[in-house]
Amino acid sequence: MPISDVKANEKDVRGVVAVDAVDEGLKTDNHNAEDVILAEESYSEEEYKRLRWKFDLTLMPILMLTYGLQYADKVSLSSGVVFGLKTDTHLTGDQYSLLTVYFYCAYLAGQIPMSFITQRLPIGRALGGTVIIWGMVVIGTGLCNNYLQLSMCRVLLGWMECYVTPGFLLIIASWYKRSEATLRSCMYFAMNQFLGGIFNVIIYAIAKKAAADGGIAGWRAINFFLGSLTVVAGVLVFVFVGIPSDVWWLKKEQKKMAHSRIISNGTGDAGQHPWRWTQIIECFKDPQYYLIILFNLTATIPNGVITTFTSLIFKGFGFTPLQSILYQLPGNAMGFTVIIGTAIAVTYVPRCRFPLAITWTVVEMVVFLYVGLAKNASKWQLWAAFSFHSVLSCSTFLVWSIMPINSAGRTKKSFIGATALIAYCAGNMIGSQTLRASDAPRYLKGLTANAIVMAINALVLVSWWTYLLWENKKRDAAFERSGLTVEEGEWQNKVAAETDITDRQNPHFRYLA
Repeated sequence: MPISDVKANEKDVRGVVAVDAVDEGLKTDNHNAEDVILAEESYSEEEYKRLRWKFDLTLMPILMLTYGLQYADKVSLSSGVVFGLKTDTHLTGDQYSLLTVYFYCAYLAGQIPMSFITQRLPIGRALGGTVIIWGMVVIGTGLCNNYLQLSMCRVLLGWMECYVTPGFLLIIASWYKRSEATLRSCMYFAMNQFLGGIFNVIIYAIAKKAAADGGIAGWRAINFFLGSLTVVAGVLVFVFVGIPSDVWWLKKEQKKMAHSRIISNGTGDAGQHPWRWTQIIECFKDPQYYLIILFNLTATIPNGVITTFTSLIFKGFGFTPLQSILYQLPGNAMGFTVIIGTAIAVTYVPRCRFPLAITWTVVEMVVFLYVGLAKNASKWQLWAAFSFHSVLSCSTFLVWSIMPINSAGRTKKSFIGATALIAYCAGNMIGSQTLRASDAPRYLKGLTANAIVMAINALVLVSWWTYLLWENKKRDAAFERSGLTVEEGEWQNKVAAETDITDRQNPHFRYLA
């Protein structure tokens, strides 16, 4: 069907002709949408499969390493505090917890500016540059001698890391089908736990050796090691990562094939597009947008506790500083297994995404309640329970993986990703302040309060799931009344994606729920 016919037939779910939106997109697009869509049928499934293996083996290891380092860099502060960071930098009172606030303030402030800038640059180059700078800042953290210097490094680190998560999600959406995206996204999300465990072993060895040799402090050695590795990861991102049309390691025909694979997603790619303020206005009219913000806020308040206080909580159970690092390993293994196992389940049974996310949130709520309220439990019982803390992130990752593929329009996706991460920052900042120094070593009040927040988060997930199911049902009913064939609907959905039309402008878009 030619695009002229699409414009003649296009109607939204309220029966209003959406010609203007399509015309606007066609005028500003930098390639022939019709040719790209027709090319989808030019290749066999076997050719697509071989190509997918190529970018699986090229992109995924780099994304996985880099994302694992992002988490390791965050918790290096938590690990370092048990190896002399507070003493060496003369931290007093709640200055330590405020360092997390500074990080997330910068992470928050950088979201929209970085999204605005990177939409005008090749996304792989922009990401690579920020990762390199972030690695240099981590090295600089190891040179700090006082609170001011640490504060400045945490601010710079937050700004440099702020675009990694939304940027990586856009990369995945530019290479993979919707049915493939969750598993790939969770593969690098799971590196928080897998590489987190490996780095805990390395951190343990580095700190132990530093203590034995009497050389540089263990927390400084940790930052030098992680920072250097992050710089290497940044170079790899700069050289290899991008959207199909930007990378050097695909031939011209393979670039066309890679783009053709994702046409049916109906969401477009992460290419360079004009910044459309109309798509931002649409976000504020979209109920899903507010559910995304609420979810990210309530999911990350407990996360602020985990990333900042895990080592101190274990230490509060009665473990030594070195044991508090080493005994986190079972939790890392459990988190990795749950994330990957859940992602595989969602790949084969897509409808179980929200039920599983709700389940893991409730499990973590029970863990926090038990650790916070148990009065006579032994340290080993508390350790066994809190080792489940890593499953909390599974719910977040399941939902994050659909944010860029449950919305369409380049600016809209960027804005949703940026503001969702702003809520993420706010949640982490609040979470880092819920465990007060005066409540140590068990932090009973803070852990109990965070369990209540998790209950609210579960209710938000139920509401979001219900809304998406209702919206899809409404669109299906409107499609049946339209008189269009299934083939015509699929074609128009692809045209909308290739011409930067949003999910609310495109009545043929369906949400993953």
